[in-house]
Amino acid sequence: MRSQREKFMYYSQPHKFVLFLLIIFLLSCKSTASKATAEIENYKLTPKISFSLETYLQTDYAPADGFDFAFGNPDGKGSYTDKATGKTYEGWYIATKFAEKYSLGIHPAEDWNGSGGQNTDLGQDVFAVANGRVIFAENCGRLWGNVIVIEHTFYENYEKKIIRSLYAHLLEIKVRKGDEVKRRQLIASIGQDPDKTYAAHLHLELRWDDLPPTYWPSSDGKDQAWVREHYAEPSVFISSHRQLFVPQKEATLILVDQENYKMRLVQQGKLQGEFDVSFGQSKGQKEVQGDNKTPKGMYFVVGKHRGKFDGDYGAYYGGHWIKVNYPNKFDAARARAANLISAAQATTINSRWIQRAPTLENTKLGGGIGFHGWVKEWDNAGPRHLSWGCVVMHIFDISKIYDQISEGAMVIIF
Repeated sequence: MRSQREKFMYYSQPHKFVLFLLIIFLLSCKSTASKATAEIENYKLTPKISFSLETYLQTDYAPADGFDFAFGNPDGKGSYTDKATGKTYEGWYIATKFAEKYSLGIHPAEDWNGSGGQNTDLGQDVFAVANGRVIFAENCGRLWGNVIVIEHTFYENYEKKIIRSLYAHLLEIKVRKGDEVKRRQLIASIGQDPDKTYAAHLHLELRWDDLPPTYWPSSDGKDQAWVREHYAEPSVFISSHRQLFVPQKEATLILVDQENYKMRLVQQGKLQGEFDVSFGQSKGQKEVQGDNKTPKGMYFVVGKHRGKFDGDYGAYYGGHWIKVNYPNKFDAARARAANLISAAQATTINSRWIQRAPTLENTKLGGGIGFHGWVKEWDNAGPRHLSWGCVVMHIFDISKIYDQISEGAMVIIF
């Protein structure tokens, strides 16, 4: 909210310390005097999303196809012109960092300032970080001022997630509760707290939890570890989520539900069929080569073959093979953290996976994962764990849909 030097000078003055204590008190207080405060107290965000074939693709608004910074250009850079003086400045900086301990406690956000400092960024545009829906847009009174909260649904690996972006100390709100917004849509302008205690800046939070808009962790006894678990560091999260795949936009999409032994084929957003499937001989998510487990993740079809298969186990393909590019970048990240693969291998897997191309199969993660038939028709009554890690389909089912699945098609196994 201020530079470190400004904060030190401010709170080192005895007569200002009383004001500091008053601010802390106001943070922990709730007033029922206004409509805005009543809405804050009754505020409730959407609960966590369940993962099932029925609900996986259901969203009330457009899922995020990536995240951008909320100021400047999409990269969080660029110039701006001071509206009061007409002087142009280049760039932006974080004045108070995420999870930083400072005078008001633990900061669950990033406070962004224009490089010109002071109020040079007053009135500059604020943009939605991603597609989403406005779930709060009100004035929250002292300290916070105008606040907007936007809910975003996005897909990461095999998971469907929700995160909420919060924008505070706004000069002007340009959206209303219930509005659907697009990535980089103008939603507000940078302002100050109502008492103008601090210079103009954008207070930006990314929350995983359904918290009241003015929730302040330090007022609730939370520590830094709690903040890091329940909030995302804005600049890190945005930088690592610039581009996201959106399953609903795929021409051909295969969804595989391991818990219920079911698979769905979706084309152009329409369900083409649901099929019974079986999995690897060992239960749980695939971790390394030879564990006989079926992976969980988002993959892409990278090869197909129909007909005769050579080798001792050729008959077990059931005459059909649809290969996916396991391991993906998330498998690689997990393996890298466990020191199972090198940094170079992880980088190669990441870049190839994004391009929907074959990834490395010669690492400890293994490879050769896909869909195939079986040596003979199998019974849904069991056993349902047949393969060495692949998804096993009935021969009559895979023969029927084989031609409908092209290379590059998205496959999500959860």
